[in-house]
Amino acid sequence: MIRTRTNFRAGLLHAALLLALAAAGACAPRIELPRHDEASSNLAAFRARFDAPQPEGGGVAVRASLLYSTPSKANRTDVQLFGDYARPLRLDVRAGLGTMLALMREDQSGLLAFYPNDKRAYAHSDPIIGAQLLGLPFPFALRDLALVISGRFGTLVQGDPVRVRAIPGGGFAYSYDSGPVRLLVVDQYGRPERMEGVLSQHFKAQVERDGLPVSGPRVWGLAFSGYPEDEGDPIGPAKTLTLTLPKGDSAVLRVKSVTPRAEPWAAKALALTLPANAEFISLERHAAPAQVREIITGGGNDEHTKPGPAAGS
Repeated sequence: MIRTRTNFRAGLLHAALLLALAAAGACAPRIELPRHDEASSNLAAFRARFDAPQPEGGGVAVRASLLYSTPSKANRTDVQLFGDYARPLRLDVRAGLGTMLALMREDQSGLLAFYPNDKRAYAHSDPIIGAQLLGLPFPFALRDLALVISGRFGTLVQGDPVRVRAIPGGGFAYSYDSGPVRLLVVDQYGRPERMEGVLSQHFKAQVERDGLPVSGPRVWGLAFSGYPEDEGDPIGPAKTLTLTLPKGDSAVLRVKSVTPRAEPWAAKALALTLPANAEFISLERHAAPAQVREIITGGGNDEHTKPGPAAGS
C-alpha cells in the first residue's frame, strides 16, 4: 500500500511538472525586436528580412485554411500549395470534409485549373490574368503567393518608394507609383503590416459575377498578423494573411505549416493530367467566363448563409 501511494504521488508530481512546462511554453515572452524610428532604417530592416534573403531551398510545401466571405455567405476550404519557387507550382483546394474542389498548376506556359465537380478545365497563358478571370481571391500569381507566405516580398514590392509618411504608434507607410503593390505599411520592427494594390479589369467581385452593377475604387488590401516572435518563437513569416476586396468580399488565409525543400520537386508530383472527359475552355478571349460563378466560395457542406456583412470586411 505504501509503495502504491508513493507511485501515485510520483505520478502526480510528474503530471504537475509536465503541466508547468506546458504552461511556461504557452506563456513564452514576446521576442523584442529592434525598433526603427527612422524611415530609412525601417525600410532597410524590411528589406533585410523580407526582401533580400533568398528562400531556403528550391521549393516549398504549404498547408493552410482559407475562409472566403462575400456579403451573403462564407466558406472555409483547406488548401495545399506546393512546388518550386521557379515554377511549376500546384494548388489543391478541398472542402472541409475532404472533397476536392479545384486543382491548379502554374508554370512558364501559364495557369491550368481543373474543377472535378464540373469536369471543366480552364487555361490562360498569363497566370495573373487567368487567376483573376477565375475569381481566385488573391490578385496575383501562385508564385507570388508562395513567396509571400514564405516571407519574401521581392516580386510584389518593386523599386524605391516615392512617398513616405509616419504611422501613428510607430512604423511607416511607403507609396509606389508602379508595380503590383502601391502602398506598403511596415511596423516599427520592420515587418509588413499591410499592403495595397490596384485590381485589373479582369477581376470580378462576387456581386459582379451575380450580374449586379458596381462602382467605386478597385483596390485590394492584404494585412499580415500572427508573427511567431509575438509568441516567443523563432523569427518567421506571418501566419495569418487577411485579404479585403471590393464590395465586401474578403479572404483569411491561416497558414498551418510552411516546409521548405532543398531539392526541386519531381516532375510527376507537380503534374496535372486532365481526365479524358474533361471540357477544356481557353480564357484568352474571355472578359469573364460565364461558366465560372463561384470557385473558391462554393464548398458544398461547408457553405452557410450569413445575413450580415462578410467577416473581415
